Amino acid sequence: MITKAAQLKAFETIYENLNAQQKLAVDTIDGPVMVIAGPGTGKTQILGARIGKILLETDTAPENILCLTYTDAGAIAMRKRLVGFIGASAYKVNIATFHSFCNDIIQDNLYLFEKPSLDPISELEKIELLKKLIDQFDKNNPLKRYRGDVYYEMNNLSRLFSAMKKEGWTSTYLVEQIECYITEIPTRDEFVYKKKYKQFEAGDLKQGLVDAAMEKMEKLKAAVIAFDAYQALMKSHSRYDFDDMINWVITAFKENKNLLAQYQEKYLYILVDEYQDTSGTQNELVQLLVNYWDQPNLFVVGDDDQSIFRFQGANVENMLHYQKQYHAAITTIVLENNYRSTQPILNASTLLINNNQERLINKMDGLSKNLIAALPENKNIEIVPSIYAYNDPQEEMIGIAEKINQLMK
Repeated sequence: MITKAAQLKAFETIYENLNAQQKLAVDTIDGPVMVIAGPGTGKTQILGARIGKILLETDTAPENILCLTYTDAGAIAMRKRLVGFIGASAYKVNIATFHSFCNDIIQDNLYLFEKPSLDPISELEKIELLKKLIDQFDKNNPLKRYRGDVYYEMNNLSRLFSAMKKEGWTSTYLVEQIECYITEIPTRDEFVYKKKYKQFEAGDLKQGLVDAAMEKMEKLKAAVIAFDAYQALMKSHSRYDFDDMINWVITAFKENKNLLAQYQEKYLYILVDEYQDTSGTQNELVQLLVNYWDQPNLFVVGDDDQSIFRFQGANVENMLHYQKQYHAAITTIVLENNYRSTQPILNASTLLINNNQERLINKMDGLSKNLIAALPENKNIEIVPSIYAYNDPQEEMIGIAEKINQLMK
């Protein structure tokens, strides 16, 4: 067993190697904190060091800390780093993905969820249920096909239902939004001629585009309406998917204040990794856990420039909302020292990402992010990135192999 002195020494060794921005992120353990961590800036290191700091300098027990990560690999890496300087106590810190955290809540409170007989759905079972759903469509349903691939819409339905669950959208809400869009079609610029064109006058509708948009919206509405029937099929077959778990816990927290209070009181410090990739329901779960305090000990770390899961419901607006929600008390830290790349590569990537007008630096006053090559061996390398174009994958592989051969010589 690692002694307190040994833990402290291990922590100090790691702490001394942190830069000023990283140390600020580790030291600010109370209140809301948002760290914008660019690629290669040591994000995982500060998360581990921060947990170590909390355990070493407060009377907080390991089980009173919750760290939510986006992937299982992230959770494993975090725990491995913690074991290095706090020993076995690292296994008492609740480091989990959103789904595994919600699954634990369900398993610990089965009597509230009344779902002991449910099993997760397999991909094969999901295909079977989607086919059954399509078979049940009325003959006038715009998604019904009688020629070609009759299950053509199956993948589209699967993606739509998953997005609805991730964002917490109900079929009623989406139908209202679709109806609103349909009524606006005749007034939207893209459907109206702005100037005279052939036989059309300025202000005339582009009827072909209008008809195509109306057909698309009717199909979307039919798909949205099918969501409730699909969920009923899942229930009748005693199945659920991972997205259901988060929604179940959110509903349980809202309906059972004692259950919510139990977890609010348990977790005194909450850390969220890859915050830019949290979906609407994941963010709502975090908000429910922390809304007990006016200034929660909530530490989020992420990078809006690395939002790679936007197609899965992730929304960088969560970062902007968090900053505005606690604007009077929040500590915002930008990590700019990059320990991975050379400066020419960082300059090229910055030049490219600056074209994105949705970046936080364009929405938050006084915020800037200029990544700097921090490793001594990278500082003096001035080779700029090159772009190579090939006609096909085989030519590309030959070209890369020849280039490697030249470099080795």
